[in-house]
Amino acid sequence: MKSEDVLSWREALIQLSDQHFFDIMRMYLGAIKTPFNKQRLIEDLSSFLRKKENRDKIILYLDEFDCMILASIGDLPSPTQQKIVSLFSGFKPFPDIYERILNLEERLVIYRKCDADNREYAINPLLADYIQPLLGVSVLVRPEAHGEPVSLPPLLDDLVFAALYSFFLHEGESVKNDGSFRKKTLSALESVFPQIYAQKDCLQLILVAFQNLGLLMKNEGRLVPDPVRWHSFAKVEPLARIAWIVAAVGGRCSRDVLQQRAQVFLDFHSALEDGVLYKKEMVSRLAFLLSEKTSLPSAGRLHGRFSTIIRNHEPSSFELPPIAPTDLTSIAVSFGLIVEQDELLVKNSIFSANSGNMGANPYLVVSPSLTVTLMPGFSLAVLLPLAACMEVRDIQIAGQFEITRKSCAAAFDQGFDAGAIASLFRVKSQQPLPQNVEFSISDWFRNYSAVSLFHGYILRVDESRRVLFENDEYLSSLIRKILAPGIYLLDAETPEEIQEIFSRADIDFHPSVSFPISKHESVDLPSLHLSRLIKTSPENFPGEAAGGLVPSKVSDEFERHQSSLVMALDALALSPEFDEALRSRIERKIVLSSSQLDPDSVRIEKIEARGMDFLGKVRIAEYALASGSLLEIVLDEKEGSRQILGRPVSTEKRTGDVLLKIIIEPDLKVEQISLGKAVLVRRIRGSIFSELPQNRI
Repeated sequence: MKSEDVLSWREALIQLSDQHFFDIMRMYLGAIKTPFNKQRLIEDLSSFLRKKENRDKIILYLDEFDCMILASIGDLPSPTQQKIVSLFSGFKPFPDIYERILNLEERLVIYRKCDADNREYAINPLLADYIQPLLGVSVLVRPEAHGEPVSLPPLLDDLVFAALYSFFLHEGESVKNDGSFRKKTLSALESVFPQIYAQKDCLQLILVAFQNLGLLMKNEGRLVPDPVRWHSFAKVEPLARIAWIVAAVGGRCSRDVLQQRAQVFLDFHSALEDGVLYKKEMVSRLAFLLSEKTSLPSAGRLHGRFSTIIRNHEPSSFELPPIAPTDLTSIAVSFGLIVEQDELLVKNSIFSANSGNMGANPYLVVSPSLTVTLMPGFSLAVLLPLAACMEVRDIQIAGQFEITRKSCAAAFDQGFDAGAIASLFRVKSQQPLPQNVEFSISDWFRNYSAVSLFHGYILRVDESRRVLFENDEYLSSLIRKILAPGIYLLDAETPEEIQEIFSRADIDFHPSVSFPISKHESVDLPSLHLSRLIKTSPENFPGEAAGGLVPSKVSDEFERHQSSLVMALDALALSPEFDEALRSRIERKIVLSSSQLDPDSVRIEKIEARGMDFLGKVRIAEYALASGSLLEIVLDEKEGSRQILGRPVSTEKRTGDVLLKIIIEPDLKVEQISLGKAVLVRRIRGSIFSELPQNRI
């Protein structure tokens, strides 16, 4: 227990309106005698909570949903109501989540910090040490069943990436003005990549990510790969590569945000246990939790060089919004990292941080017909030079490529000669390279060298300075090819890049360059943590915890205790108003012992009206409007059989009816409700911060 946390809890109590403060004190300490002192009352309440019998009862009262909310408060950074509601979206409707949060506040298990603008929740520090063993990710993300690990061939591996590189390098596929693919390109992609094309959205998501990462760029109406960035991309670990692709699906963003998204995916993937089956809502909840835990503040964050590179490209026509937790789950399924089995999800164990290249004994076979069969297992760094020399024909488990004049010409453009290409295949092949293949490559290179068309910057250097230029360590790096004495084809893409290299050299002459444009550069992707692991299995979930019991094992004891309280209340034979108020406290788990069944601690108020009690419904709505309370309203079948929760704004009298304007939670839509047609109007009782202060005792 930290003293600063206790001070925060006490300060939160002091900041309560008088109405709420004294309501809390009456419920737990009984009738308040005057004169009173707030600090003294807080001391008495602290003593009440420190008593073992009271503390044990509070722990005993915690059910599964209570523990889930407490675990979310313990695990979420800055746990606000909105975050908690989002975490349990699809599991419980908003009114149920909201009411349970208020109930935990009334039970003094949680409180809202007063030093936070967005009113963050925290666990009561007087109870935290006893509650903490009941919490953890395993409470929030429970497996549905355990089975054998599932290991299926990956949809995405280095062979697929290299094949996509080859496809766009050699095919030179054009795109429409809006950036979308032409029908011919889509047909070719379907033919070459039937497996990933058949998986819903898989290929589209990959190509979106490639464009957002700058691996594919538009160039004069064509979509072409950037070899420099691809070789940088190949340095990344296999699973981390997929993580960067997942991150880039969400759109272009700063380097920090991109790295954050990639790390979220790796943490998300590692947290799923091998062989464990989950409901989809559990997997999405895990994704949301990890996304929040890994999130970075956006204010004041500078854009790095990597994000500058990305933002300098034309936006992709397929660009998607930032990745939501449900999207992350869908992307993982589309990419084959998660497998669907009987409406449950299980991790594909073929992907792991130590999966390497996800293949064994890789090899290739070059046939005399110039076709190449490439088996999976080679790393992307090995595959890229090979892909630069071949056109892809078909990718399934193995890859079918073809060595063509056009593909070799593209390789020659990148600086390969005939000997280098032949050596690539000879080293990786399990059989001798057919002689006709070597002859064809050599013949194509002779023809290529005989007549050459170059595209790039040409530099002329005076004879008196050629030796200096060719021997300088910086300037010589610019030389791609010496076309003639003193005439150089430069390995540079912009005048700005040429100027920068000349400025590094210790020389007194510089070329005259005009119209500088944005520099193209490649920056290695930041490192990701591949070994971070968050266990979701409940193997460490305790059977007992510091004076309390696991909720699922205390139902009988809880029922016996509640029955004893009801019997004690019946024995008092109170009037209906007092009996109903105290019975409500028992049902809301506020009463820990029979000593709290004190009628003098009750402030009588009507909180709900049903059916034909029109005036009662109107009075409750008007009181909620004046106090700022939330209203729960149930509408009949003619009105859609709906249950809504919202904050009233105004009332309007009509003949025989009253219309209530109300802001619906959590989407904040404004509706007008007929109170006469409402089946139930119930005011959510004045829990902490849920009403406007009344300042009365």
